[in-house]
Amino acid sequence: MKILVILLILSFYCEIVMSADPKEEYKKIQRDLSLHKKKLENVEKKELSVINELNKVQSELVEIEKNLVNQRKRIQNINAMISKVEKDIKVYSTSLEMEQTRLKKRLRAIQRHDPLRDITLLIISGSDVLQTVRAIRYLKDISNLDYKLILAYKGSLKTLAIEQTELKRLHDELKKEEKKLVNIEEDLAQKKEERERLLLNVRKEKKSFEKMIADLQDASNRLQKLIQETERRERELRQKKKAQSKSGEKEESSDDSNFQKYKGKLPWPVEGTVVTHYGSQVDPIFNLPVFRSGINIKTPSGVTIKSVHEGKVVYASEFKGYGQLVIISHGGGYHTLYGNLSKITVRNGADVKEHQAIGESGESKNTGSTGLYFEIRYKGKPLDPLQWLKRG
Repeated sequence: MKILVILLILSFYCEIVMSADPKEEYKKIQRDLSLHKKKLENVEKKELSVINELNKVQSELVEIEKNLVNQRKRIQNINAMISKVEKDIKVYSTSLEMEQTRLKKRLRAIQRHDPLRDITLLIISGSDVLQTVRAIRYLKDISNLDYKLILAYKGSLKTLAIEQTELKRLHDELKKEEKKLVNIEEDLAQKKEERERLLLNVRKEKKSFEKMIADLQDASNRLQKLIQETERRERELRQKKKAQSKSGEKEESSDDSNFQKYKGKLPWPVEGTVVTHYGSQVDPIFNLPVFRSGINIKTPSGVTIKSVHEGKVVYASEFKGYGQLVIISHGGGYHTLYGNLSKITVRNGADVKEHQAIGESGESKNTGSTGLYFEIRYKGKPLDPLQWLKRG
């Protein structure tokens, strides 16, 4: 994406240097591209924040869905506990009813016939000591039975009260957990809506991005045609000079072959690490094809940048969105480009030698990293710089 903009910017210099009347055409194309470059800069600023926000929302969605599953499990467990307590209460209630029935029968029996009164009369009469002893033992057994019956009834009442209290607590807890569940579900719905909104924005940005690429590519094609037309005029001019002067053929031959024979032997413009390579690649954000016309060499800011070959400076100035730029013509349709400079130390139109300092490395506005953007072109078309520079 970023290198595509660079590709178009580089095409401008061909128009400025080689066109018969480049100024007006340059201004026209500059105006055409200005709006697109501004839009592209806005997309570059927004896309990272939108993607990061989308990833954050997606992570939050995963976490919320986990909480939702756990919350539903908690509610399921509470419902299971409620079912168990309700079942226990039913059992205790049945047992309590049976104990109540037995107690009622016992009370009615006591009301109808009081065994204590009969046994007391028997003891007082003293007619039969053995019978009296058996009566006292019988009375004790009856008392113990009644006591156990009453204790069991009281125990059942207490257990039932405990279970009913637990049931109430579980129902209260269930209400709280169900309320939490509703909140989680609402939060989940809100996050999903936010995700859809972000995805929609990304899709819109992608369409805008695709349109800008198409517009910039169209401008690049028009510039390429302009370069070809300019080269045609230059060939006609050289042929005219050749016809008028015998030295023209020699100059043209030298002009056409000098740079070509240095392929694979050119010195590096600066020492550093290649972090962006030449060629067709896929944008990692939008999955769109982009073409990088040169290489980015990472190096500290302020390092001296040198010309890789002798030639003439045909452009040395600022390009919006690209930093300070130096373009050197080496004849035969070959040019080298040095971008992202923090300082330019040569002037436009100056002759330079190989290894001559032309500026200092700076910071790329597109990537935010320091270094040099370097490109080689032949008749306006980009070449892979790594095939021309010395290896090792």
